Amino acid sequence: MLVGAAPAVGQSLSDGTPVTVMGPPATVLSADAHGQGRLVEAFGDVRRARNVAVIVPGVGWTAPLLSDERGAGRRHPAVQARSLLAAMERQAPGTPAAVVVWLDYDPPAGLNADAARSERAVDGAPRLAAFVDSLSRSATVSVVCHSYGSVVCAHAAPHLRISSLVVVGSPGMDVWNRAALHTTATVWAGLAPDDPIGVVPHTRVEGFGHAADPTATAFGARALPVDGAHGHNGYLVAGTGSLRAIAQIATGHGATVAAPAP
Repeated sequence: MLVGAAPAVGQSLSDGTPVTVMGPPATVLSADAHGQGRLVEAFGDVRRARNVAVIVPGVGWTAPLLSDERGAGRRHPAVQARSLLAAMERQAPGTPAAVVVWLDYDPPAGLNADAARSERAVDGAPRLAAFVDSLSRSATVSVVCHSYGSVVCAHAAPHLRISSLVVVGSPGMDVWNRAALHTTATVWAGLAPDDPIGVVPHTRVEGFGHAADPTATAFGARALPVDGAHGHNGYLVAGTGSLRAIAQIATGHGATVAAPAP
């Protein structure tokens, strides 16, 4: 199946190059017209899956953009979901797997004041927790949070019944250390060397900023390998160390993830 990406904000020329990823069509789990339009899609059979990964996208996405796969590039969550699903199936052949793209919140439209604040994340966090709680209790569930999506995940973290929380390209999680997330999940964090989010100031003043860098050693998260990942949208691209590691984590093999080279 040829998938494509919508022209979401911040998509670079290389990110916009159409990508062919084989995989199942999207199954709509929920959709409504609140805010900018909200949509939750599954790739694979969530009811049968023993390993489930939930991707929480960041800025620029709306339900119409998510459902439009024409000319999709690597930034499109459907492309990322199919890439992750294929990697999970390679990692654990014979074990049913599914990947969900969860967009039941209103991300900031771009790199604006909303993106520097947390109101949209705080608003969406209870719905993320409720969705995760609705998944099968017999499944291993991991949440993969990209960019501003990691702020949503941070506010949902105390209420997420998951084994692992993975953040990539994060501007911060509104806390200064891992303990402040109040989660029993293993927390992983990765940042590509050329990801421009790396220049975002890690501060929090009068409601602006998202606090500490979750990839900093002092934060306390486990380091996610990011070899081969480039830019802000390259973490779930085939052949990258980050995709391989996230698939290992999502299939319950996080202990086998090799530590990144210093």
